[in-house]
Order: sequence, then C-alpha cells, then structure tokens
Amino acid sequence: MDQVTKYNQANVAARSDAVAAAIRAATPESSQLVAMDYGCGPGHIGLRLADHFGELILVDPDPDALAQAAAASSRLPNVTTLKLDLSADAPPTGLRVDVVFSCLSWHHVVRLDALLDALPHVAPGGRLFVADMDPDGGAYHSELPDFDGVDGFDRAELAGRLRGHGYQQVSVDDLWTGSKWIAGKLTPMSLFLLQARLPQP
Repeated sequence: MDQVTKYNQANVAARSDAVAAAIRAATPESSQLVAMDYGCGPGHIGLRLADHFGELILVDPDPDALAQAAAASSRLPNVTTLKLDLSADAPPTGLRVDVVFSCLSWHHVVRLDALLDALPHVAPGGRLFVADMDPDGGAYHSELPDFDGVDGFDRAELAGRLRGHGYQQVSVDDLWTGSKWIAGKLTPMSLFLLQARLPQP
C-alpha cells in the first residue's frame, strides 16, 4: 500500500471517528431506539454506532456499497441493510426509525427537496444528523468527471432549506477539519454537523 493510500485511509478513519463521536454524544444509548444510516456507503459511520442503538438500518441506493456494508456488519445481529433512494422511491410500508444520520452523502443527492419531504415519513418527529462538506470549489470531486452533485453546502442556506420543509431546532456547527491527497496534492477539507428535529408528516 502506498503512502497516499495510507494517508487517505487514516483520514477516513479520523473523520468517521469524529462524526460517530458527535452523534453518540448527542443521542442517548438505548435498546429502544432504531437508527438509520442513510447513504451509508461501506458503513464507516453506522458500524461505529451499532452498539449505541437497539436496531440499526444501513441504507444506500448503490448495491455495491451496500454489499460492502452488509459484509462488514454480517456478525452484528441488530444491523440490517436496505437498498433505497428516498429522493426517488416511496419508503417501504412500516419503515419507522427514531434517528437518521448521514455522512458525506447529501452532496450526492440531486433531488434534495424530495429527500427532505420523504424523511419525515420514515422518522416522524425524530432526530436528524447530517455531516457534510463545506464548499471547496470542486477540489474533492476533481477526479470524478461524472460527478453531478454539489461541491459542499453553504451552512446557512442548507439550514434555511430544512426550516422551509418544517424541520425544527436546526443547528449547524463545526465538526472536523483535515486534508486528503487529491490529484497529486494535499487538499484541505472541513465538515459541519447539522442537527434537526424532523416534522410530523
């Protein structure tokens, strides 16, 4: 393994630790709570929190990412996986959770308003945590020519967008700063943590 790969893997681990620690600190540990890691990818955040909730559902629209998450969580009896895109698909009947968290997935969502309308049907009145990128001018995705998301979020604009959909107690705070090797150079990046209460649908 080359040094750049090692550095970036350590970066992912440190970032994931910070996100999981913030969610853990803001939610009670309870066997009664059901949580959903939306846009879970290979499960970096969800697997760090599996012991904190009674049930954890790892959700992603990408079958390859979900297969990695399923393999990594195969020995955890309280963890299940679900292929679902809430910005395009109707939520499965009976899917109800208390906590939703996402890390570095919302900037990939093209139809964010549709996702904001769908989430209250899955977690009515529940807690929402979103860790995502501050704007970086496209550096993070510079090696992905087909990327069609956004290059980070303006914090105030995103918070206002949620309030416009009825979300309450919306706050956005600094979460993590670090760097990543991208296109042959060390590129700084920073993450915020948005917290909110979902409305009742």
